[in-house]
Amino acid sequence: MTTTLGMRVLKALAVTLIVVWSLAPIVLGVTTSLSTQREVNEGPSHWFPHHPTTQAYRALIGGTTGEHSGGTVTQRGEFVQSMWVSAELALLSAGLTLVVATMAAYAFGRLRFRFGGFLLALLVGTMVVPIFVVVIALFKLMANAHLIDTKKGLVLVFVATLTPLATWLLYTQVREMPAEPEEAALIDGCRRWQAFVRVVIPQMSSGIAAVAAILALSVWGEFLIPLLLTQTQNAKPVTVLITEYVGKYTTNYPILAAGGVLALIPPALLALALNKRITGMLAGS
Repeated sequence: MTTTLGMRVLKALAVTLIVVWSLAPIVLGVTTSLSTQREVNEGPSHWFPHHPTTQAYRALIGGTTGEHSGGTVTQRGEFVQSMWVSAELALLSAGLTLVVATMAAYAFGRLRFRFGGFLLALLVGTMVVPIFVVVIALFKLMANAHLIDTKKGLVLVFVATLTPLATWLLYTQVREMPAEPEEAALIDGCRRWQAFVRVVIPQMSSGIAAVAAILALSVWGEFLIPLLLTQTQNAKPVTVLITEYVGKYTTNYPILAAGGVLALIPPALLALALNKRITGMLAGS
């Protein structure tokens, strides 16, 4: 009984430490965004602002000038546009990746063809190759195809880099699904693609939703690829735009923190909504 009580105390303490460790940066970001630049620069530092204000959020969304923003200049509508760009990239990349990965996972999991196992291992093995190893070749390829600073180019790169992960996750689910419903559909006269669409896809709906969330979160938080392949506001996501609010000699930390807080809201809502499906998919894989 003493051992059980001790384990419960240790477990509660561990959970508490993990929660504090995870939430502390978010709380600090929120309080900084509600402070003024003068309060942030004051010493000693404090957790909560003495006079909370939404000035940083208004300046971020409505635009401001360097004279009144501590060297940080924001254009009206610039941040909102970058949020939309990030949302478009996440949705398009996740959708196209799922189309390719679902068919590839089904082919590797159900069909028998020559070198199938080798091709799957080769595909999954590409996940261990760091992006910076091929970044020069990637930039030259995108430049030759005139896809620099375009949403289309970013989507193509995201689909190429995320398809191995999505295929591996969905392949695991295909292998665990019972084959009897699909075989019954084939016996009843369905063609292979009809059985795939009408029987297999509905069975994979839960896993597809979880993988879609994982892909969307990955694209939303991506920084290196958009940094290298975007130059103007046309295709610049919010992760890259926020870094531009860091001045050379001075930085308006409330505006910087406000940008981080607003950029955190969409992926946080998505992760909370699909938390059980995401953890279930990763645990199974």
